Amino acid sequence: MAWYRAGTVSVTSGSAVVTGANTDFVSNTQQGEAFLGPDGRTYEIATVISATQIFLTAAYQGSTAGAAGFAIMPTSSFARDLALGAAELLNTFASVRDGVGAGLIQDGTTAAPGIRFANDQDTGLARYNENMPALVAGGVATVAACSAGLMAFGFGGAPVNPKSLANIGPYGSVSYDVLSVGTVYGHNFYYGEGNRYYGRVGGRALGLRFGDDGATIFMNVQGGDVPFDPTTAFKIDTGGNMLVGASSGNCHAIRKDAAIGAPVLALSQGSGFQVANFFAVNGSGADGANGAAAPLKLSSAGNGRSLAAVGTINASGADYAEYMTKAASCGAIAAGDVCGVDIEGKLTRQWAAAISFVVKSTAPSLVGGDVWAADLQPKPEVPGSEPVAPGKAPTMPDENAPEALATWREMALAHTALVNAYPAEHAAWVLDQANYEAALEAWEDDLETARQCVDRIAFCGQVPVNVTGDFSVGDYIIAVANGSGIKAVAVAEADITFEQYRRRIGKVWAVRKARAWVDVQHG
Repeated sequence: MAWYRAGTVSVTSGSAVVTGANTDFVSNTQQGEAFLGPDGRTYEIATVISATQIFLTAAYQGSTAGAAGFAIMPTSSFARDLALGAAELLNTFASVRDGVGAGLIQDGTTAAPGIRFANDQDTGLARYNENMPALVAGGVATVAACSAGLMAFGFGGAPVNPKSLANIGPYGSVSYDVLSVGTVYGHNFYYGEGNRYYGRVGGRALGLRFGDDGATIFMNVQGGDVPFDPTTAFKIDTGGNMLVGASSGNCHAIRKDAAIGAPVLALSQGSGFQVANFFAVNGSGADGANGAAAPLKLSSAGNGRSLAAVGTINASGADYAEYMTKAASCGAIAAGDVCGVDIEGKLTRQWAAAISFVVKSTAPSLVGGDVWAADLQPKPEVPGSEPVAPGKAPTMPDENAPEALATWREMALAHTALVNAYPAEHAAWVLDQANYEAALEAWEDDLETARQCVDRIAFCGQVPVNVTGDFSVGDYIIAVANGSGIKAVAVAEADITFEQYRRRIGKVWAVRKARAWVDVQHG
């Protein structure tokens, strides 16, 4: 390689600085080459500063000179240093070639993830555990994926082998947010520790579950600073029963444990005005109410009151009636028929046995004396929901990870237990259902028998009366003999006698559909 001599240099005795004029040291020389100075001595170049300045490894020993000639002599160190530099480069980046260059990254830690950001060294992607990559934020593993699905740790909690196909939120024995959807024991739900869920939202506990465990279709929600308990939450069972605060039931049920007199349920409109309130009483359900079918039955408070209302109570009926017991020979009484009351206070169709006269109610708005079924046994209770056959057995995992296999064995054992128990449970339910249907039929027969022994009699209000002969508005309707029986006839007000007036049923207010409507008056 030719020596470099272009331009001139200025040197100072005792100084290592060489200043050039019309030189290009950057392109034509480098560290380690030889500088042949104006004094004829050879010096080693320490540093190339710029196109017009270099530093020597030793101070210039000759006399100070300016605009002097010089020469730069190349040395063999260039090739050697180049080879060493190339070797060092290969040695340094071999791991990059064999790692990231081949698609492989370091495991890293939560403090320094394998893939991280230059300005955020504790955030990125790390290998949390075997077969478990995790997203790391702020040095904390937040979301991990494994062979069983996706799960979130939250708050740096340790991961637990998921028991469902998708878990979002931590679960286990500590309180964090929980949402689980997947398959366990052949059914779609997450089976938490001890059948409980734990969660915390805004500082308060939260439990949430959707699915089917083979006995109940769950949609459970529970709040408060207590572990989630599916027996006291909200759910819809396999029978379609909506249960709030109740673990089981044969109908829609809302249960609230409260002191006597405390509110149990409040219904309000949007403005907050309470439309209806239900309070705890010292009764037991609707015990004591007639067993006959009715859309609503109310218990009574300690003072005997079952309903208190502000304002009017409207009904479609037109009279107040009471149940009265029939005499043995009374038989059926048609609505609007006049009958008698005997000396024992029982209804009779015999004129000779009657001491007073009444009319059967047609459409009462209120009925009293509803105790005619009080001596019957309680109505048989409906058996619980029909047991549901267990679903498919859990599938054995493909991988041989100990945790996955242990979870599968646990699930398989539980599923086997459900399968083994199902035939006996279903057979018992079938027997209970048959016994219930037989008992219900017998009870309904007894109820109808008791019902035939009473009838509803109008005591006040407007009622239609079955009248024999002609009648007009303003006439009195009175009871008269009809052979050995009783019938009703009309008597004009001007013609009625005191004896007839004593047997009056009422005065005709109106004629509707060819029937006399009277205001009930008992003579």
